[in-house]
Amino acid sequence: MRENIVAEMKTYVSEDKGNVCEELQSPYYEEPIIQFAAGNDPLFEEYKRVVGPDHATPQEAFERSFGMGSFDGGTVISVVLPISETIRKANRAQKDRASREWALLRTFGDEYFVQSARRHLAGYLTGLGYRAVAPLDTDWYSIYGATGGPISNWSERHIAYAAGLGTFSINDGFITEKGIAIRLLSVVTDLKVPPDARASSVTGHTGNCLLCSKGICGVCITRCPVQAISKEGGHDKIACMKFVYGQASRDFAVLNGGEAKSGAGCGLCQTKVPCESRNPMRTAR
Repeated sequence: MRENIVAEMKTYVSEDKGNVCEELQSPYYEEPIIQFAAGNDPLFEEYKRVVGPDHATPQEAFERSFGMGSFDGGTVISVVLPISETIRKANRAQKDRASREWALLRTFGDEYFVQSARRHLAGYLTGLGYRAVAPLDTDWYSIYGATGGPISNWSERHIAYAAGLGTFSINDGFITEKGIAIRLLSVVTDLKVPPDARASSVTGHTGNCLLCSKGICGVCITRCPVQAISKEGGHDKIACMKFVYGQASRDFAVLNGGEAKSGAGCGLCQTKVPCESRNPMRTAR
């Protein structure tokens, strides 16, 4: 079943027209990586402390849709969508704001295709006779009053970490084998699939970040146009959020064919950095 799910998602990303930006003659995303976490992994309970008390466990996310007591174990499927070379290349040249290509990604890649892919995966599993839900499509929200910045009740990065897909970076991004310039999605299902191992159990939760692991690099710090990343303080979520979702970003998105609600994003700390499209620790060891 694992192989069938992986093949289905790779085919969907490769063939679905929603993943193609005709204007750029490029897909938004390249071939995905798909891995699995056990629905009862103790790490999910730990996230209530690490992320926030409102962060849902897979059981809680599942039972929101199917009722109390409906979850008797299962699997969380996490998918990495690497951003295409065309879009990453355009953003490398930027110094003060996202590229036009990145702005289009924010609306049509992030808002539309990623949502579509989540629903496709859940629907595929349902068609096989299993119950499945994409938590971000049910009761997702962010808590904006938190001291350190917004806290999600279902963090796709933390789900990907549980599935062994990578580790965190100094900029709060998530570094996978396909790098940090990615998008993530996940689905909870009562289908039981053997979980993938977490290499981070050896390397630590920031093991793929050159700065955190070896004290070298820090390119993302110099790339940030609003100085929201520092070696000492890590990632300033509030400063970042104001820039990424502020009025200027919304106006730039609309000007370039996107939608105001999405903003233009930024992504400068995810491009023109050593971890852009690979795990930099593979060559640093």
